[in-house]
Parts: sequence; structure tokens; C-alpha cells
Amino acid sequence: MKTIGILATLALLATAAAAFAQTAAPSEGQAATASPGVLDGKSLFRAKTCVACHGRDGAKAIQNYPDLAGQDAKYMLAQMAAITDGSRVSGPDPRGYPRTQGMKDVMHLTSAEERAAIAEFLASQPTPKPRPLEPAPDGARLAAGKDAYLKSGCGTCHGPDGSKPLATYPLIAGQKRDYVALQMTEIRDGIRKGGKVATMLPFAKKLDDAKIALIADYLSQVERGPK
Repeated sequence: MKTIGILATLALLATAAAAFAQTAAPSEGQAATASPGVLDGKSLFRAKTCVACHGRDGAKAIQNYPDLAGQDAKYMLAQMAAITDGSRVSGPDPRGYPRTQGMKDVMHLTSAEERAAIAEFLASQPTPKPRPLEPAPDGARLAAGKDAYLKSGCGTCHGPDGSKPLATYPLIAGQKRDYVALQMTEIRDGIRKGGKVATMLPFAKKLDDAKIALIADYLSQVERGPK
């Protein structure tokens, strides 16, 4: 009798374990249709080495690369796609290599679902505070930068202070000064191609280096505020 009781208990435990496994483990079909949010965007951001250039949680980018924390997810996805298929073209980095090449190499190893998860993670992050500039621009220079920004027509697409852009345009308020200046210069000079460049080109062509520097100084010091 004791043996029969033990066998019955073991049978019940085996049945319960099987039922738990069926409940806890998604089927192949469920895994295939999982939403991007199910994926761990933060872990992917690090595993795919995005952190190497864009910094911890996308808020401390190195060199002339952009901070991505708080950026619009749809915009980031569009840029990932453009860099992957080669339609976004940029100038060389300080070593002479195409600036987007490293990211292009990584994106080819990333699925659409993983890109979406990374974009959602970055978009959910708090935007970084404006970085102090050296030398620090005074109030008059920042006011002149805002005036140049508005008179150049930048606010039409990016919003009155760069923080409220039209759909599919990037947030540029609080972005790194050197990155903003570089992108404006490359667009003006016909180096950067793809995306909204054709729309921006007529405006950028009217800007000399001094105006670009003014606008970049101003935008880099605008706080985006809480999301």
C-alpha cells in the first residue's frame, strides 16, 4: 500500500509539472508573434554594442555621435533602416571611416523586432541635461542662436525650440552641439544624404559656418523637459 501511495504521489507531481511547463513556456507560434516590448531593449542595446558610441542608456554619446535617450522611437527606427540599406550617407569619422559604417555592420545582425525593442527602450529613457559648453555662451549668444534658428525656418519642422518636431522628425533640443553642427554642415555641403535631407537642404544652404555654430550652441542648451 505504501508503495502504491508513493507511486500515486509521483504521478500527480509529474502531471502538475507538465501542466506548469505548458503554461509557463510559450509555444513557437507565440514566441514568433511576441510584441517588441516583450524583448529586453536595454539588454539588446548593450549586447549589440550600441552603447559603445551612444553611451550608457543612450545619454552619454562619444565624439560627434548623438545622444539617443528620449528620442522619438519612429524616427530612430527610420534611421536604423536607412543606415542598414545604405540610403543614409554621412561623412567620415575622425579616423577616416564612414561614420555610419559601424552601425550598419551591427544592424545587419539585428532583427526588425530587436530594433523596435531598442528604439522603444531608448525613447522611454529620460533625456539628458544640456551639456555645459566650453567656453560657455552668454545670454546674448544664445538669444542670437534662437533668432537664427527661427529666421532660418528650422522651427517649421522641428518646433519653436527644437523640442516639438513634426512626426518622423527628430528632437534636436538639448542634442550635443558638435553633432548638431556636424549634421547641419554635412547637409548644407551635400555630404549627408537620405531621409529628410532634401527638405532641409534649401534652408541649410543659406547658413554659413557662423550661423550654424550659433544655432548649434542654442539648441544644445535647450532643456527638453520631462516627457
